[in-house]
Amino acid sequence: MRRLEKMKIIVIGSGRLGQRHLDVWSQMDEVEIVGIIARNKTRLKDVANTYGINSYGSIAEAIAKTDVDIFDICTPTNTHVSLIKEAAKAKKHIICEKPLSLNVETAKEAATVCAQNNVQLLIGHTLRFFPEYMKARKQILEGAIGKPGVIRMKRGVPHPSFNSSWYADEKKSGGLFVDLGIHDFDWLLWTFGEVQRVMARHVKYAKDNGNHLEYGLVTLRMSDGTIAYVELSWAEHAFHSSIELAGSKGMITYDHDQSKSLELHIRSQDASKSGRKPPKHILKKSPYYRQLKHFLNCILGKEEPVITVDEAIQAVKVTEAIVKSVRNCQPVSLIEGGV
Repeated sequence: MRRLEKMKIIVIGSGRLGQRHLDVWSQMDEVEIVGIIARNKTRLKDVANTYGINSYGSIAEAIAKTDVDIFDICTPTNTHVSLIKEAAKAKKHIICEKPLSLNVETAKEAATVCAQNNVQLLIGHTLRFFPEYMKARKQILEGAIGKPGVIRMKRGVPHPSFNSSWYADEKKSGGLFVDLGIHDFDWLLWTFGEVQRVMARHVKYAKDNGNHLEYGLVTLRMSDGTIAYVELSWAEHAFHSSIELAGSKGMITYDHDQSKSLELHIRSQDASKSGRKPPKHILKKSPYYRQLKHFLNCILGKEEPVITVDEAIQAVKVTEAIVKSVRNCQPVSLIEGGV
C-alpha cells in the first residue's frame, strides 16, 4: 500500500452511520473522501452532492474509476462480510461498523481473507472511545473499587421499526442483542476478560398498528467471577444508557440522562426556532472522531489497534451464545472453568 499525503477514503453506505462517518472524515486534513457507494440511488445522489464527492454503485466500479486506500463500511450487518472480502481481495484497508458479522463462522472468514491479503480490518466498537466508559475501565483495572462483584448495565432506544429501518429485521441486523447489546458485551470483554456463561430472556410485544416493543435481560458470568446484568430495550422514547459497577471497596456509576446537554427554549411565533440545542457531545472531539482518527493512525502505522479483530470475533461469539440461550431457555457456557 502506497503512502500518500492524504489517505483516500470511500464510505460504503449512505444512511445515518454513513453520513456520520462522512461528517467526521471531512474534519480531518490528512483525509480525502473520494467517493461514496450505496444501493439507494436517490439518497446516494443527494449525499454525494452534499459532500461534493463522486458516487459509485459498487466496490468494483469505484476501484476501476478512482484511487482509494480505505473502504469504510457503514451498511447493514448482513452485508459486512461480503464487502470486507471484496475490499480485502483488492488490497484495500477496511474500517467496518460493528458488529463484524452475524455469526462467528463468517466473522472468522472475513478475518482470514484480510490476513491473507495483508490489509488491516478495524471494527467500530465505539463505546471504547466514550470517556465515561474508558474512565470506568481504567478505575476498575487500577483497583479503585477493589474486587469487582456485580455489574449492571442498561442501554435503550426507541424501537427501530418506527422508522421502517433495517435494524428491526433480525436477518439483517441480528436484532436487539446483536445490534444494540454488543456495545456493552464488548466493553465487558474488554474490561473483565472472557465470558464463562450466559443466560438471557427476551420479550417482544407487537401491536396491530405496527408499533413494537422489545426487552432483553442478559446475565453474564465472567471468567474472573464477576457477575454482569445487561438490560436492553427497544422500547424507549429516547436514547438511554447507564452503568453501575460495584466492588469490594466501592462503586462507580454513570447515567447518560444526568449528563445531557442543556436545551434552551425561546418563545417564538416561528415554531422551528423555539428550541436550540447545544452540540450532542460537549467534547472538543467526539467519540466517533476519536475512533476514526485512531483507525487512520493504525493504518498509517502510528498506533496499535485498541480493538483487535479477535476481540471483535469474541463479541460476536458472546451474542451467538445469548441468542442460543433465548431460543433454548437455558444457560449457555462459552468456556470451562473460571472462578
